[in-house]
Amino acid sequence: MCTICSLTIEFAVEHPQSLAVAVATRQAIDRGLLPEPDTTMEIDMARSRHDAVVRLTAMQQRLEQVLSTSRLMALPNFYVLMIESRTWGYFSPTLGGFDVKANPSPPRIEPDEGGIRDSVVVMSQAAAAEISQGRLPFQHAMAEGLAIVDAPGISDEVMRSAFTTSYPVGLFSDFVCTEVA
Repeated sequence: MCTICSLTIEFAVEHPQSLAVAVATRQAIDRGLLPEPDTTMEIDMARSRHDAVVRLTAMQQRLEQVLSTSRLMALPNFYVLMIESRTWGYFSPTLGGFDVKANPSPPRIEPDEGGIRDSVVVMSQAAAAEISQGRLPFQHAMAEGLAIVDAPGISDEVMRSAFTTSYPVGLFSDFVCTEVA
């Protein structure tokens, strides 16, 4: 598992695109693109965070299964924010998958004095559920504003490519073949 559950720091960081993703999510639910939440089940913050961890873990496993070692290593360290619960996951690629013992600092959303900022994917848990089940291609989620990749320079395209490869348009299998490198 990547560094999701082991995050002991409560990041007091909000991403400026969180509200846009929340609005797009509500609109997608209203249009039937995403399923309506179950109103008979009240979800508290602990349950919401648990659901976010499940989504982040599924995402991490899929990226590790689909991407070759060379493509995985080409990814920058990045964060994923699940907006409903404000749960952050941190993904640091290694030769054996994502680092499970990383101890990240809070994400740098704005460039520091050296112009450095972190790469972030912002999405709703509702969209992540559909993406991870293969019902919503990542590219479509981005086009609808349900997922936003916010990364500096070339990292933006590298991350978009990794996610669209892992969650392609059309059907995908849980059984994955990767290139031998």
